[in-house]
Amino acid sequence: MAFGFKVKQDTASSAEKLLVVNQNRCPQNHPCPSVRVCPTGALTQSGFHAPTAEQDKCIRCGKCVKFCPMHALTLE
Repeated sequence: MAFGFKVKQDTASSAEKLLVVNQNRCPQNHPCPSVRVCPTGALTQSGFHAPTAEQDKCIRCGKCVKFCPMHALTLE
């Protein structure tokens, strides 16, 4: 703990991580707000279904993860 904050050690480099969509956390009843913030278009959505991540387009910047209000997106 540093200054009262827990520090999480990142064991995998960001290049090795995959963008994961947790369909159980995604409400799938509205346009996904995280799709709009993806700078490469790696996150897409068909109708109101859970978004789909195109791993080859994803640069693992984490913008979509931070923007998801339901915390349904993770980089693992």
